This record gives sequence, structure tokens and C-alpha cells, in this order.
Amino acid sequence: MALSAKRPSRGDDARKRILHEVTETADKKKRLNAEIEEKLYRKIKMRAVEEGRSISDITRDLWSEYLR
Repeated sequence: MALSAKRPSRGDDARKRILHEVTETADKKKRLNAEIEEKLYRKIKMRAVEEGRSISDITRDLWSEYLR
């Protein structure tokens, strides 16, 4: 058996566990596209910047409120 200078592997079980933790512990997301007027988009973007939020965050909040 030859010695190797490579970093030891964590093994397949550890890789699977880490992959599962990363992919299964967070809610999966789906992309939602909508066409809106440019003027409305600019207003939304300006408000998002003022609030230090992303358009995605605002959109998720709006959908959640709508569905309540």
C-alpha cells in the first residue's frame, strides 16, 4: 500500500449526511415569475432598498399575508 499526501476523505456516509442536512433542513423554494409594469417595478425596488430588504422577501410576505 502506497502512502498518499492527499487529505483524508470523510467517507461516503459523512458526505451523504452533510448533503442531507444542507438540502433537507431548509424549506425548498420555487421560482415565481410575473410580468409587471416597469413603473411599478421601480417603485417596488425603491421601497425594498429603503427598507433594506430584497424583492423576494417582500413578495414572500405579501403572498403569505394574501393566503391567510
